[in-house]
Amino acid sequence: MFFFTFKYRGINNRKALFFADSHKLETIWTVIPTIVLSGLIIYGLWTWNEIKDSSDSENPLIVELYAKQFQWEARYAGVDNELGNANVRFIEGVNTMGVDFSDKNASDDIPLVVQEGKYVKELHIPKGRKVVFKLRSQDVLHSAYMPHFRAQMNCVPGMVTEIAFTPTVTTAEMRLNEDTKAKYEYINKIRKEKGEEEVEFDYLVLCNKIC
Repeated sequence: MFFFTFKYRGINNRKALFFADSHKLETIWTVIPTIVLSGLIIYGLWTWNEIKDSSDSENPLIVELYAKQFQWEARYAGVDNELGNANVRFIEGVNTMGVDFSDKNASDDIPLVVQEGKYVKELHIPKGRKVVFKLRSQDVLHSAYMPHFRAQMNCVPGMVTEIAFTPTVTTAEMRLNEDTKAKYEYINKIRKEKGEEEVEFDYLVLCNKIC
């Protein structure tokens, strides 16, 4: 763009070439963008369908992530691998995720909210098995961001969104990775200078919105 701006700048005694039409040019700038955009769209749709594929053919683990301001809650599907219904209207007392316990599928669900008087801060998913995350929000628009899995999906109040992937590397394996070790050595060096405790690698679930 800058090259053509410079090349065809206004110069005294130089006139622009005028022609009524050119079928050759029309064909070129129609066919080439069509081919390029078709390739991008087809590849994008294929990738999107892979991400959104929540079919039971691979026996996926079903996990619900429930977003609140400054907090995540989670629920595993039970033995039947089906989550029971939930609605914000059912939130009361210890039922902080609004699970509808009249739904038979909810009877074996495993909520990860409070155990032994403490909020659960870890979510465990298996290596080599597809995981389908069902995402809900209690209040505002949140965005479930899992940077190490290159996965992100918005959590929208009043609806359920989905994202799926298959973990291929465990936390322990990542901690032994040379690049990971070097990165965290650098991080902990800075933290030590600030008088802060050392940290080690963990997969993260973040909210990628100001909420």
